[in-house]
Amino acid sequence: MLNILEEPPFRALNDGNIPFYEVMTCFRIRVTIGNLPPMIYGFVYVSRKGYYHLRLNGNINYRTQCQTFIHEIKHIVADIPKMSYFIGLDMRRCELEANADRVAEAVGQYKAY
Repeated sequence: MLNILEEPPFRALNDGNIPFYEVMTCFRIRVTIGNLPPMIYGFVYVSRKGYYHLRLNGNINYRTQCQTFIHEIKHIVADIPKMSYFIGLDMRRCELEANADRVAEAVGQYKAY
């Protein structure tokens, strides 16, 4: 399983010397929190300019937002670079999503939000 905490975005966040949004900007990740349907916790996509847009549901609790953030970062560092184009609707049961959930759960046990 991927050790997400060793990936550059998380190492920079864990260092604590650089503010969150500066770290995200450095890695071309744009995080927004907004109103999404209750069954969608978040998603990520890559723009034509190469920015990762990570959208989190503002209607879920903070802990779930954190786990969703980790889940989506896993996609950014491990899955998206291997795929040229990807659209997923109702993919909760596919291995790609299950693996990202396992990573988020493992990090959630390691870190207290």
